[in-house]
Amino acid sequence: MSHAAQEASGTESAEAAPYSRITVRRMCGALGAELGGVDLSKPVDDATVAEIRRAFLENYVIVFRDQDLAPDRLIAFTEMFGPVEQHPYYRTGQIEGFPEVLVLEHKAGQFFNGKNDVWHSDITFGEKPPLGSVLHCRACWEGFADTMFANQYMAYERLSEPMKRFLDGLTAEHSAAYVQRKNNARANNKPITEIAPPVFHPVIRTHPETGRKSLYVNMPSVARICELEEEESKSVLAFLYEHAVQPALVYRHRWRVGDVVMFDNRCLMHYVVPDHPHDMHRLMHRTTAAGDKPY
Repeated sequence: MSHAAQEASGTESAEAAPYSRITVRRMCGALGAELGGVDLSKPVDDATVAEIRRAFLENYVIVFRDQDLAPDRLIAFTEMFGPVEQHPYYRTGQIEGFPEVLVLEHKAGQFFNGKNDVWHSDITFGEKPPLGSVLHCRACWEGFADTMFANQYMAYERLSEPMKRFLDGLTAEHSAAYVQRKNNARANNKPITEIAPPVFHPVIRTHPETGRKSLYVNMPSVARICELEEEESKSVLAFLYEHAVQPALVYRHRWRVGDVVMFDNRCLMHYVVPDHPHDMHRLMHRTTAAGDKPY
């Protein structure tokens, strides 16, 4: 397999230097790797940080098992990738003194901030959507409410050449209206009273660190493709949403207590499987690394 083909398939190049500070075990063909040899509850040296960042860019989702991170250490881990920012709207689940940490909890039939059983990328309605998100599992029932991730590099690469040419240069309107409706439909959530105006991002995005192109539309945030007529936009988006989540593009993460999972918001979509029992307790702490304006 050529170097270019290896990169396109998401596999690590045979020419790449071996990891010396961490272990990296691929989780499936499309994306995802479990990293070992690191205790994130303690300061991490620069050489190890560099290998973690490399593994992140090569695998798009990185998983650390058996971690126990206080909020400050979760923030410190996220800062390996960039400044940590608070969610622009959700205020229901917070930890006093750590506004950067969003608490996502399901208990006794309540799912704070609403369910995420729709394929999406986080906060694409922002002028500068996040680089990535981190989830730390504090409580779960293993085998329920898994999170699935879909590789949007591969989604783009599997398009025909005519379709790639058609989509390149098109822009999509992204809005927080869906988030506002979902949040405000639940009485236990703090209401979102105002949202920012829509923003406009390319339908095909270039990753600022790898230079690779990926599909960059998602149903909850995208209102339309701006250059198309309304019915054309609906038809194209419907095709892309189905194309983007083919089984061959997906890694399904089965949560365990202590998992820390970091995912690249610039080239992935994700989805929480809504198969949890009514009385399941699921508790996640989430942080967000700031990103750049898509191009």
